[in-house]
Parts: sequence; C-alpha cells; structure tokens
Amino acid sequence: MAIDDELFRAVFSAHPAAVCVVTAAGPDQGPHGLTTSAVTSVSMRPPLLLVCVGNESRTRTAIQRSGGFAVHFLAVHNERLSERFAGKSTQKFTGLDWHPSERAAGAPLLPAHHLSAVAECLVHQEIPVGDHSVFLGRIEGAAVHGRAPMLYHERAYVHLPVPALSGTGAPWPPRSTRHI
Repeated sequence: MAIDDELFRAVFSAHPAAVCVVTAAGPDQGPHGLTTSAVTSVSMRPPLLLVCVGNESRTRTAIQRSGGFAVHFLAVHNERLSERFAGKSTQKFTGLDWHPSERAAGAPLLPAHHLSAVAECLVHQEIPVGDHSVFLGRIEGAAVHGRAPMLYHERAYVHLPVPALSGTGAPWPPRSTRHI
C-alpha cells in the first residue's frame, strides 16, 4: 500500500533542496513561472537537467508550447520572490525587471541580483509521470552569480552559514559572474 500525502510531504521536507523559479514564455508570449525544488542535474554530455511541473500548471502548458524554459536558482533572502511564484496569481511578473531569453525560446530571465545561478534550456524530452510532467532540458546557456543559494528544509527557508575563505572572512565564494 502506498504512503499517504502527509507522509510523502514529510519525507521530502526532510531533504534540503534548492529553491528555484522556473519560467517559460506562454502561447501569447506572456510570461509564466512557478516555484519548485524539484530540479536536478541529469547528464553532462549532453548537458541536461530535469524539472518536475504539475499537470494543472499554466507554466507546464507554456513549456510545452514554447519548447524552452529557464531555471533560476534563488539566492538567499529571496523569500518574497519564491512566495510570489508559488501562488496562482497571473500577475507574478508585475514590477519585475525581466527580459526574454534568446537561448530558451523566450523564457523570462529574472534579474541576476535575485540568483545564485540560472540555466537556460530547450526541452529535450517530456515524460508524463503521475500528476506531473518531467521535463528534461538541454542547457543552452547558464550563468553562476556567486551568491549563496536559498534552500528549503522542513517546510521553511534555510540560509547556509557563509564560509570564511582562507581566513579572509569574505562572503560566499568570491568569483565573478560566469556565463556559459
């Protein structure tokens, strides 16, 4: 007999995960997006990641129709942005300074100051599974911004302690933004 919903949630809340916002351009080129922690790497050759999107999500439809999406790995202290995209509002992008991706079929790219990293993807494969679709995305472009990631654990946002590097007390690894 399968476990119930409450135990399922409890098991996965015990696993810390990166907080991500997935975006895609809708059929009208309007922006769509959602918050998720269901993202992981799949392959280096070719460079693939996966994201799980609920079957009832408007973002799922946007990904299917556009053929691309962007995965934004949120940096610490972006709880409001995470909560904005976790809701059902159609106004998620109102007031945000975003621009369309040239590499991910027009998927909205969020401002870098909110992010630890971003991956711009084209759909490699969609796999319907249960009440979600698993999208394998071929990473066409990416950037690492050198900010500490925001995590979700035990149904709460978690901030990692900032490590001191070489005794300098410098914030999160001092590296410049890298674009691939």
